[in-house]
Amino acid sequence: MAWLSDRGEEQWSIPLPRAAVAATVSAGQTWLVWEGSDPIATVTLTAYVDVDGLWKPDRDPEALWYPEDDPADALYVAKMMIPLAHAGENLGGELLNWAGGRAYDAGLTWLRLDAWTTNHGLHVYYRRQGFRHVRTVESRVSGACFQRPSQPYLAGLLKTEID
Repeated sequence: MAWLSDRGEEQWSIPLPRAAVAATVSAGQTWLVWEGSDPIATVTLTAYVDVDGLWKPDRDPEALWYPEDDPADALYVAKMMIPLAHAGENLGGELLNWAGGRAYDAGLTWLRLDAWTTNHGLHVYYRRQGFRHVRTVESRVSGACFQRPSQPYLAGLLKTEID
């Protein structure tokens, strides 16, 4: 991700913990998009699980989503990565549409994500993809919260299910 650093972006400057990535892969929450035998994109989708201590009714200042947001009524996009070589192909938009379709099929109202707080270009991108900025949690590195309504996926670039 040196190209991000070269552009002055801090996004992905903190390595993802290997155990956390392995856990989402093992749980079947991470998908790859393939072009022939080459992986060209990845995305992780998680559903909210209400676990004691995950959020507090008194609005935990570290929480991204508050009880009044109904965190269980959404699918959450994370770790979406597309190589620079595929920039401008709308692969990210297609992945977000696919994820929104998965949320819709699960009966969930929202597709949500959080973005690096200082990556304003990414915020603009998500707004162009139909997301609304909900809040920014300044105490979090990746604390810019966005959501858009889920909707059926109409296959475009991703002609087959990506698993």
